[in-house]
Formats: sequence, C-alpha cells, structure tokens
Amino acid sequence: MTLIKHSVSNILVAQSIAKPWRALRRVSGALGMLLLLSHCAAMSTLLPVTEPSVSAPTEAQAEPNAVAHNATATAVISPTVWPALTADLAERYQQAKTLMRQQDYAGASQLLQPLAEVVPAAAGIRYNLALCYWQLAQTEAARLQLTQLLELRPDYVAASNLLGVIARQAGHFRQAERHWLAVLNQQADYADAHKNLGFLYELYLQQPEQARYHYTQYQQLTGDPLAEVWLSLLPQQE
Repeated sequence: MTLIKHSVSNILVAQSIAKPWRALRRVSGALGMLLLLSHCAAMSTLLPVTEPSVSAPTEAQAEPNAVAHNATATAVISPTVWPALTADLAERYQQAKTLMRQQDYAGASQLLQPLAEVVPAAAGIRYNLALCYWQLAQTEAARLQLTQLLELRPDYVAASNLLGVIARQAGHFRQAERHWLAVLNQQADYADAHKNLGFLYELYLQQPEQARYHYTQYQQLTGDPLAEVWLSLLPQQE
C-alpha cells in the first residue's frame, strides 16, 4: 500500500520536472507496473491460515492483508465444522485445507464441492469453497456459495465481506458499499470492513471524509501503522 502511494507521489514529482511527453510515458509505464504489483499482492496474501469458531466468525483478514489500495477477503480454515463431520468427511476437509495452504485452489475445490453437498449447513466448508472459486476467477460460483451460506447463516460476516470484495472488483461500487455496511451493522469492530470502505470511499467514490472515518476506525481497531499513511494522504480538512 505504502509502496503504491509513494510510487504515485514520485510519478507526480517527475511529471512536474520532465518534458510532457516523457512524463506521460513514465506515468503510463509506472501505473501499469503498479496495477500488476497490486494484483499479485492481492492474490498472494490470501493464503489460508486459521479460522475462529464457526459459531462466531471474527476473522479480520481479507483480500489482502495489508495491500495498499485493494479490498481484503478472509481465508477461513476451520479446525471444527458445524455440524460435526464423520471421520471420512473430516479427513477430506483436512486435505482440502492443506491444499488451500499450498494455494492449490482447484484441487481444494474438488474436495470441498462434494462436502458442501453432503453437509450443506457447514458454514466453513461453503466459505472456503467460495474462496477457492474466487481465487480461480469463478466469481459467479463464489457468489452463489456465499449467498447460500448467508441464507443459512446471516451472521457470517466474512461471507458478506467477500461479497463486497467481489462487487468492488466488478465495478459495482455501491453494491460493495452495501455489503460492507451490512457487515458493520452486524459486527461494528470488523476491521477489514472499515479498511475496505476506506479504500472504496477514497479511490472509487471520492468521499474523503467517509474514507477518513473508516481509516480511523480501522486504525483504532488494529493499530496498523499504514492507516496513518492513508490518513495523511487524504485532503486536509479545512
């Protein structure tokens, strides 16, 4: 995040002292590289690690962990799944989690899909299957799993958060806003929803004061030093 913002600042300085045509070429090339770096970072920081109790999801990570201006979505790998799985199903779920840790999302999805059909009420399985689909750019399949999950578990805020990420990536900014505000309506201290809304308001909706509020909330909840940088780059209040 810091890299991207400071890189953009350096581009603007260069533009002010270089010939117009050279500055334009420099800006175009640098922005292309920044977009590539942002995409790679977003995809690489979603490595599944851990999941809290499915009965009270409180995970605070998302698409990426601390990527400057990219929405975040959480990898949820649950040691237990409600309802309880048989030994055979639990073994397959463990194998799927291992594959996700290895970023083999295609292999993991092949194990998770039949599990979701056999145990449709297992929220962790559905969420992880949605994450796999999302990582594989199968967004409609991911959206379907998340929607079905929320029908069973309306309080599963990680699912709403990921729906917001998918909406933002598709350019549906107001829809993303609704998803993330719904998250905060259920869990006001869900830090990633505040961060995602901060990015959304600053970069896409041009509402700096709203961005300032959510960056501040995120900073207070996490102590992330990057939040201070994001706040400092917003237009100063008069």
